[in-house]
Amino acid sequence: MQLLGEFPVSIDNKGRLRVPTALLRQLGEPSAEAGGYEFVVTRGFEGALSLYPQATWKHFEVRLSQLNRHSERQRKLMRFIYSGATYLVTDSADRILLPKPLMEHAGLSDEAILLAMQNYIEIWSPERYQQNVLMTDPEDITDLADEVLGSMEDSKSTGEREPF
Repeated sequence: MQLLGEFPVSIDNKGRLRVPTALLRQLGEPSAEAGGYEFVVTRGFEGALSLYPQATWKHFEVRLSQLNRHSERQRKLMRFIYSGATYLVTDSADRILLPKPLMEHAGLSDEAILLAMQNYIEIWSPERYQQNVLMTDPEDITDLADEVLGSMEDSKSTGEREPF
């Protein structure tokens, strides 16, 4: 799954947002059994929400199940991800209902930005999106790209495994 795009959306007074058609097309066909597109939404990083298509969530959950429950750090990560995690199915109007605690976590009210990133979607308040995504110093990104992506090129020439 290769999800791409940035989608401004409205949130109604019940906490529903319509998943844009252009994004749904990237997901393929909805689940006939569930009667719509299936997702799991949970707390994300930097104050966003993470919206996982059901297939991606299943793979992610396998990785989470491999964490060590006896490690305090790993338990904290599991709690953060699972707290508020909610199964969602789009309705006949392609809307999902965001749980109020998660909306509060993300600072969402009547608008959001959906940022599709490979196999999941981040849901941002416009203010936090501006702060965390758009206001990032281009020079910092250049340095980060050189550090992270430059090392990928180095690993190809040495035969080492890529970092992802």
